[in-house]
Amino acid sequence: MNIDAWLGEAKKQIDALDAEIIALVGLSDILSSEIDRSFLCAHAEMEIPQRSLQKINQMLERRAAGEPLAYIIGEREFFGRMFRVNESVLIPRVDTEALIYLVQDLDLPGRPRFLEIGTGSGCIAVTLALEYPQAEVLATDISKKALEVAELNDVIHEGRIDLVESDLLENIDPEMDGNFDVLIANLPYVNPDWEWLDLAALQYEPQNALFAEEGGLALYHRLLQQLQEKIAAHNLMHHAEQDSTKLCHGVPWIKYLVFEADPCQHDDLVSLAEAYGWQLDIIEGYGLRFKVKQ
Repeated sequence: MNIDAWLGEAKKQIDALDAEIIALVGLSDILSSEIDRSFLCAHAEMEIPQRSLQKINQMLERRAAGEPLAYIIGEREFFGRMFRVNESVLIPRVDTEALIYLVQDLDLPGRPRFLEIGTGSGCIAVTLALEYPQAEVLATDISKKALEVAELNDVIHEGRIDLVESDLLENIDPEMDGNFDVLIANLPYVNPDWEWLDLAALQYEPQNALFAEEGGLALYHRLLQQLQEKIAAHNLMHHAEQDSTKLCHGVPWIKYLVFEADPCQHDDLVSLAEAYGWQLDIIEGYGLRFKVKQ
């Protein structure tokens, strides 16, 4: 079967672009040079080797069954870079890039320090490390398998991030880890009760990285509570004034929070953050940025 014939049949089953990407991935194994979509047009009559044909047919079958293309080809673009993904991590979304822009909009020191909670594939942490080459980036996740993916992406991109297995802030110590300019979190926030939710489209992604209780905000609630407790404990240890947002020497442990949530949750998340001493700074798309309440 040649390329043109295979694409003709594949495009009857799946999206045309997905079919072309699958064909390119399958053919890249036998071609020494990089190829793009123009190759498919220029070599439409090229016979597909049997080994490649078997591979792309299997990929086509998986895509036709509804499996996300990112898991089939093993990667997804985020902020202009390709990141490895598998079923242990969420697929990076374009909406999440808003979190990077919210960080870039800040007036940060020359060597900023970032703390990401729930890093998943590591796409946010690695991107920050690359966008800020002098930065220190500490990223956590509760999933060992997710941390393995994040470590792989860090090695590929040479982001030089530090990874810690932790349930939110559980294994983060203000005394040992120091201050951070920005805490970034894209935690599970999908409310399974949303009427518009397409559960079938999400069935292949890790459910514990998608869904949360309390209208989707349970983990943000717990994160804000942990944050308050850790800061208060640190201040008490040093006999400082009981300011729940600052360390004993008056410098905030965390200057800014950058969260992602569905726009329908923003009002509730703002109210929740305010209750824990944080003030809304700006909302951009799915992203919200908070600062220490003055």
